[in-house]
Amino acid sequence: MKKSYSRVRGTSDFGPSDSARIQTLCARARRVFFLYGYEEIMLPVLEDAGVFVRGVGQETDIVAKQMFRVSRQNDGEHSDVVLRPEGTAQVIRFYLEHGFHKKGPYHKFFYIGPMFRGERPQKGRLRQFTHIGAEMIGAVTPWADAEMIQLAWTQLEILGIGEKELKVNSLGCAEDKQRFAERVREILSRQQADLCPDCRRRAERNPLRVLDCKQSDCRRVVKESVLRERVLCPKCESHFAHVLGVLDRLGIPYTQDPFLVRGLDYYTHTVFEIESPRLGAQSALGAGGRYHTLVEALGGRRCPAAGFALGVERLLLALEPAHEPPAARGVYVAAAQDSLRSEAFYLLGSLREAGIPAEMDYAHRSLKAQLRQAQKSNYRVAVILGEDESRQGVVNVKDMKSSVQKTVRKEEVRALCTELTRAEN
Repeated sequence: MKKSYSRVRGTSDFGPSDSARIQTLCARARRVFFLYGYEEIMLPVLEDAGVFVRGVGQETDIVAKQMFRVSRQNDGEHSDVVLRPEGTAQVIRFYLEHGFHKKGPYHKFFYIGPMFRGERPQKGRLRQFTHIGAEMIGAVTPWADAEMIQLAWTQLEILGIGEKELKVNSLGCAEDKQRFAERVREILSRQQADLCPDCRRRAERNPLRVLDCKQSDCRRVVKESVLRERVLCPKCESHFAHVLGVLDRLGIPYTQDPFLVRGLDYYTHTVFEIESPRLGAQSALGAGGRYHTLVEALGGRRCPAAGFALGVERLLLALEPAHEPPAARGVYVAAAQDSLRSEAFYLLGSLREAGIPAEMDYAHRSLKAQLRQAQKSNYRVAVILGEDESRQGVVNVKDMKSSVQKTVRKEEVRALCTELTRAEN
């Protein structure tokens, strides 16, 4: 019995229609990034594990449980290579390795590409997923925080995401965050019995992650015992108030969420998350914030930075189903007899040279079946080759939208097809 295969659990196949939606989505995102002055970079999916161990944090779920390690044999190397689980730490590695810290006071990058995490698959949570992300490295002012949030919000607006909610919080500087973490650890040590098994482990190793738990008992402990301890230093309080003031002026609605801490150790100061009610439990469309210690953790000097990432697969889930008809595809060249297929093929090449999408039949179907295929595949124009017409040096050009057919000389075909297909666009 022959074995059949299916995709790896936690990954997605995208057919032509979904692939086209993703390409449109990414093209729109690129236009917005360029508008804001961000430059695209393309980085490898393979990365040294140390980038994430040192950058993201040894005790985070990503590093402790979710990284895919790459098994290699006989290559003479012993470094620990992984499939990248997130983009920010990798961008900082790129920034340092290529000396961008010596080339200017700050830099703005964006990236689009696949990430990998060994999570338990469910709707909106995959083992391979695509991030659209941006990083601004070197800018310390509250305006940079506000631009990051505005940029993420604008991306979602341009992409057509209707219902969404922005949540913001401040973790304070590294010193504020450390003091708060120690106080949370102390409080939770007296509340162990009320915590879920994961949070009992987190309470000692990474106590701020308990704030992010969705279990009702853990949230009750946090709300009743922990959140009242949150205090920012005056400088961080002022910075965050300035960020919120800018958002108010921009007219971007938000909710302050003291539970929002993000699951990566490098975050400090402003953090944010944008959610969609259409997604259920995995409601985050994207998230980000400031990280002032990551550059230092990866071997550079301490440097302010901010960034965010949007999940492409979640964006598709949140988008309203497309109701508009698909765009017309160009020209279908139909041959009435097999003897005309050679002529059809060379005409096809001429149309493509002119930048017109064009196709023909390769299955020896009848003329009727070819025209039915042209209609089904939403071609804008059908060029029909017949023996009598070929002897006269003419062809029939059918406007598939109006069903009007016109006979023209062969040398006029390309110009007419160009006119009809451009009118559609």
